[in-house]
Amino acid sequence: MKISGECFCKAISYESELDENRIGICHCRDCQIISGSAFRMSSVVPVDDFNFTRGMPKFFDKRADSGSVRRLAFCDICGTHLCSLPVDNDSTSPFVSIRLSTAREFSQLKPVSEIFCDSRVSWLAPLADSVQFSRMPTRS
Repeated sequence: MKISGECFCKAISYESELDENRIGICHCRDCQIISGSAFRMSSVVPVDDFNFTRGMPKFFDKRADSGSVRRLAFCDICGTHLCSLPVDNDSTSPFVSIRLSTAREFSQLKPVSEIFCDSRVSWLAPLADSVQFSRMPTRS
């Protein structure tokens, strides 16, 4: 599915190809803080399937619990967080994680999985029909 999106002030926009079977919710504490909410909805796409089409974001490098570093992309005008990217073509995480609330197609996108469910807030029930992971799933 082709999607496009932009930051709140419309200074930065993007487009991407998206696999609807890779849409998920993250309940980790970092996502809660960065999103200002109980979770964040995103989807991972290959680096080559994502492009900024207007403007360029600012970046903040964040170290995950795993030790890997992800480059967070955000608008330096309105503060909207757009995605995370690998740092210098890091081969251990060669994907872009799009923050789907910024997508024009947001209302059509349904999560199929939830990660870091150990950090889910107590008042939020699991999403029906989604695969649940207590932490980050391991690659097989």
